[in-house]
Amino acid sequence: MPRPTPIRGLGPDSRLEEAARRLVSSRLADVRHEQDALDGQLTEDGVHDMRVATRRLRAALKVFRRLGGLAALEREVKKLQDALGEVRDIHVQGAWLKQAARKEKPAKRAGFEALRASVESQLGAKEKQLRRVLKRWDTRTVPALLDEAKRLEGPGRYGGQRVRRQLRRRLREVQRLMEDYAAAPDAATAHELRKEVKKLRYEAEIFRPAMRRRMEAMLETLVPLQELLGELHDSDVRLGLLEGFAAKGTAAERTAARTLQEHVREERAERAAHTARELQRWHAERLNRGLRQLLD
Repeated sequence: MPRPTPIRGLGPDSRLEEAARRLVSSRLADVRHEQDALDGQLTEDGVHDMRVATRRLRAALKVFRRLGGLAALEREVKKLQDALGEVRDIHVQGAWLKQAARKEKPAKRAGFEALRASVESQLGAKEKQLRRVLKRWDTRTVPALLDEAKRLEGPGRYGGQRVRRQLRRRLREVQRLMEDYAAAPDAATAHELRKEVKKLRYEAEIFRPAMRRRMEAMLETLVPLQELLGELHDSDVRLGLLEGFAAKGTAAERTAARTLQEHVREERAERAAHTARELQRWHAERLNRGLRQLLD
């Protein structure tokens, strides 16, 4: 995952409005850098890196939305993130099915290749939609973001209590979803927990210059959990994809889907067990409590 551009010269006593202007501008620059790196070619890595950059930009727009008219712009950035995600999903599933086919005996590969061809048949339409969204991004959203970033204003310090309260609220939501998942470890709750952990991570990155050691300790704790939840989500997405093919695919696709379903179910069970152990560690080591203390 690409790292955000470091912000120099900010500290806990910096004015919140100054930090907001610089961070929104920096996160926007990161998105544009990844867009330039694409150079018109919607490669797998390039689309992924730009999507990550848009997530970080959205996090900044949400964190600082009370300082200016950022809510509508955040929705525009989400449209770009979603369009990138549609292309990214096909890249990921296509690559996975390609790898799965390679592991099979030659006589069985035709069904796997049929699955892959069916998934990748949607790529052209998704890329076309992404290019339309990128055009709107270039002509309307970027100029509006550049203009609004200059106007952000409001009281408070970059490392002040308002900021810490915001992070504590996010942490409480993570803890609530952890409890929900422990009670009912289903795919939907795991997905919501994954999203909330990711949001907390990106917000911690935003405030790292103000509370460096505290935010780095938080990130060190969050990243392994986010990665485990991401792997679990990958398995759930694959199961959903295969269920569709098993019901509606051609004969070759149905056979290949049933073969893969067994493997993915085993993979999912293993990943769920790893996630459960990590959440047990959080509970045993009182990590939520420790993270709350970092924000006092």
